Amino acid sequence: MAETKAKSEEKISCLDTLARNPLYVGLAIGILAALVQVLLISAGGPEAYGFCVACHTRDVVNVAVNDIAGTKLAVAAISQNAIPPVMTVIGVLIGAFVSARYYQEFRTKAGSAVSYIWYLLGGIFFMIFALFMGGCPYRMGLRIGYGDVVALIGVIAIIVGVLVGIKIATSMAEREG
Repeated sequence: MAETKAKSEEKISCLDTLARNPLYVGLAIGILAALVQVLLISAGGPEAYGFCVACHTRDVVNVAVNDIAGTKLAVAAISQNAIPPVMTVIGVLIGAFVSARYYQEFRTKAGSAVSYIWYLLGGIFFMIFALFMGGCPYRMGLRIGYGDVVALIGVIAIIVGVLVGIKIATSMAEREG
C-alpha cells in the first residue's frame, strides 16, 4: 500500500517537473499547435492561418457584430464555416489566466488613467498594423516559411519597434528612479 502511494507521488512530481520545464512545455505547445494547424487546414482554412492573434480577434469581433447588428463585416472563410468562430485568442487568455492562478503568479496592478489609455492605444495600433501587414507575428512566421517577402519586412519592422520600445521604456525607467 505504501509502495503504491510512493509511486503515485513519484509520478505526480515527475509530471509537475516536466510541466515546469520550458523545453517540455515548448514541445507540447508546438505539437498541439501543429495538430491544430492540421485541423484548420482540413476544415478548409488557408495553410498560413495557424494561430493569428490579429486575424482571429478580428473574426471573433466581426462575427459578434454581424450577429448582433445584422451587418456583413468580412470574416475569414474558416471562421464562417466553424460552428463557433475561431476562438484561439479567447482560449489563450483563459489559459493564461488559469495558469497564472494555478501557479499563484496572478497579480493585478493599479495604474493611472493615462497608462490605461496608452495600453488601449497600443493594442489598437497593434491590431491596425498587424492586419495591415497581413497578420500577427505568428502568422508572419508561417508566411515567411512560404516565402512571403512582405511578412519578412513585417517581422523586421516588429523587431525594430520592439528595440525602440525597449529604449523608450529604459529611458523612462531611468528618469523615474
